[in-house]
Amino acid sequence: MSTTRGQGPHLHGHTFQVIKPDGSRGPRKDTVIVLPNQKVSVNLIADNPGIWMMHCHNTYHQEAGMMTSLNYVT
Repeated sequence: MSTTRGQGPHLHGHTFQVIKPDGSRGPRKDTVIVLPNQKVSVNLIADNPGIWMMHCHNTYHQEAGMMTSLNYVT
């Protein structure tokens, strides 16, 4: 994710591992803050099949429709 505004994407039903800028493993999270004009990389193990909502934790972004879903089966 890359953005010109700060974002707080949150993924339901999973955690992901943040990858630090140096390529090393960072913390496991279900929400991550993405600062303006920055990028965040993560590793996700898709081990909980279903339909999972992903949305921004900034309320005004949610109201504007910044939501999607992660859908998969095994």
